[in-house]
Amino acid sequence: MAKSHGSLRGIETKIEYHPIFEELGALYESWKRSALNWMQAEKLSESEVEKRLMKQFNLQWAWADSIATEATQCLNQLKTAKNNYISKLELQIQAKTTATKKLITKLEKTLKLARKKGFPNIQARNKFQNQLLGLKSKIHKIASLKRKLKELKNTERLHICFCSRKLFNAQHNLAENGYKTLDEWGVDWRKKRSGRFFCVGKSQPGGGTMMKVFPLEEDDKYQLEIQLPRPLQGKYSQKIQLEFSVLDRVGRYRSSDLDYAINSLKPITIQVFRREHKQDNWYIHLSTYVQEIPVVHTRKNGCIGIDFNAESISMTYVKWDGNIEYLK
Repeated sequence: MAKSHGSLRGIETKIEYHPIFEELGALYESWKRSALNWMQAEKLSESEVEKRLMKQFNLQWAWADSIATEATQCLNQLKTAKNNYISKLELQIQAKTTATKKLITKLEKTLKLARKKGFPNIQARNKFQNQLLGLKSKIHKIASLKRKLKELKNTERLHICFCSRKLFNAQHNLAENGYKTLDEWGVDWRKKRSGRFFCVGKSQPGGGTMMKVFPLEEDDKYQLEIQLPRPLQGKYSQKIQLEFSVLDRVGRYRSSDLDYAINSLKPITIQVFRREHKQDNWYIHLSTYVQEIPVVHTRKNGCIGIDFNAESISMTYVKWDGNIEYLK
């Protein structure tokens, strides 16, 4: 979404279902995986990925732009996660090395004393032997962490599971995870990898390009207009319109925020996705910026003092000069 001044707002609500969601979600996520793979394997830039998406999959520029933007964000997150993991491993190695050195020093003193006087009892000898085993375990753990750190630093390609890692591993133990066949697992796998599509917001009517939002005459009712990718237009149509409702919650003015963004031509980044834990219903998430309302305060206004008592509330207004104006 384009940079904008103001406060970022997120608005989420259920949306009217359309069968296009399943197909568009599957295609969009597949295109995004291709884009991320090109960025890693072929070192393509975001603009180069956009052009390739348009050419290879016959996509409009705006869809290619959203996919390339998400792929870039995903790649940046993977790089950050890798650097964080490297730092975590380095700290673990340092901490375990320090603890191991302290344990070695302690055992050396115990052993030196035992050579002179022997162990005072069988319990002391067993404790020493257990500490030796603990030392051996620590050394193996440090060696394992160092191998993992070296492998991570030497591996250029970043790995990501476009789904749940738990579900991915379930294919190796089908019965234990409630599946009878690999095909049955595959249904859930493909479903998990296809439940969303996304469009970057732009400063134009509707707040976007391929997906736009417009208010309807009925209060709190809006229309989502989706300009379909060319590969789906032959089966469906060039565009579809779907309705959704935005009801204000206590302390949150969602419809007024959305109205402000629409009327002010603010970018509205739109994501449509499936919530599997909510009966597979589909939702729309809108991200936009609204104008910040400044907090106006001045000593010229004075101040109000409020005293909450068990059976009453007392209030006093103090003027700017410190004099009490009224007392209740």
